Amino acid sequence: MDSPKKINVLVIPDLFPKFENDVQGIFILDYLSSTTPYCNNTVLFGRLSSSPKGHVIEQKEHYSLHRFSVSSKKVPFYLKPFYYILWFVKGYQIGCKIDNIDLIHAHGSILSGTLSLLLSKKIKKPFIITEHQGPFSMTSENFWKRNWTKYIMQKASAVLTVSHHLKQEILNTQINPKKIIVTHNPVDTNLFKLKENKFYKTILFVGRLDNFKGALISLKAFASIYKEHNDWQFTIIGDGEDYLPITQFLELNPELKTRVHLLGQKTKIEIAQQMQVSDFLVFPSKHESFGLVITEALSCGLPVIVGNTTAPKEFVNKENGLLVQYNNIEEIAMAMQNLIKSQSSYKSQNIRNKIVENFGFENFGKKMTDIYNSIINKY
Repeated sequence: MDSPKKINVLVIPDLFPKFENDVQGIFILDYLSSTTPYCNNTVLFGRLSSSPKGHVIEQKEHYSLHRFSVSSKKVPFYLKPFYYILWFVKGYQIGCKIDNIDLIHAHGSILSGTLSLLLSKKIKKPFIITEHQGPFSMTSENFWKRNWTKYIMQKASAVLTVSHHLKQEILNTQINPKKIIVTHNPVDTNLFKLKENKFYKTILFVGRLDNFKGALISLKAFASIYKEHNDWQFTIIGDGEDYLPITQFLELNPELKTRVHLLGQKTKIEIAQQMQVSDFLVFPSKHESFGLVITEALSCGLPVIVGNTTAPKEFVNKENGLLVQYNNIEEIAMAMQNLIKSQSSYKSQNIRNKIVENFGFENFGKKMTDIYNSIINKY
């Protein structure tokens, strides 16, 4: 029997890795890997400025990549509107020359979504949008962004969201797409594999060191309990605005400093390796449209401590972790103590199984392909 014909998908992301091991937009690679058995993926990714200027085609393992840039130098602020027009023109010209496209999948509504709409009209193929923006108020509170996003989303054949929380945020903004589907994000459960049944007495934080992510708050929570648990350590992976306040806090607490490992930014492979030698993740972020690092930790069988306000509460429960107020140092400290004392009661294999079932590449790829087929067949 002949295998089903693969779907030819043109993927247009707002964010995408600019070089090997770049973490910006790295989640798009998981989408490509998960759909590869069912799709021929072509990525069209443009930037205002990068060197060299122009259009480059690269053949990757799971996709073809068209990179383009409209300037080799940083564009001055006052010239950006003009260069964005050039960006759309260049992206449109390249996209029109890519053959045999069945569907266009934009990741982002304003830039990628607009380019996708233009190409959809030209090649007469449907386009869909996956929205990742969190919090969506960054879009909805800006008059121009809100109304342009509404226009693009309501032109798309479907809008996919990475959580029920984000879906509701969009609907609350009076944006009513033709179809809105919660898909969540895929998780590389082969890379983030089940850790050995050993305890390392290590608490882990992974993420950008932006204030709302909670690295500094988590460190202060650990500082309030580390003397009571004098054989435990705290590892922080990431870089950002809180890096300096974190180092300053450690300098003021020299005894604590010996128990905290500030590793900076790491590759995805290095993060997966660190999760193998950690006992639980703390990530009390104020807002997450999904929370990929949380599901990656759960895929390793680690229980988690996460903020209780947005998307993570959709998949974190008493079986796999604890929900806390994102800005409550005392509550986060109590949650750390709870997991230190009861970590052996969590069933790592059960924690992982839920992630594999709901977000693993195999099932996610099938789900995404079903969505693609339903859109193509109704177009």
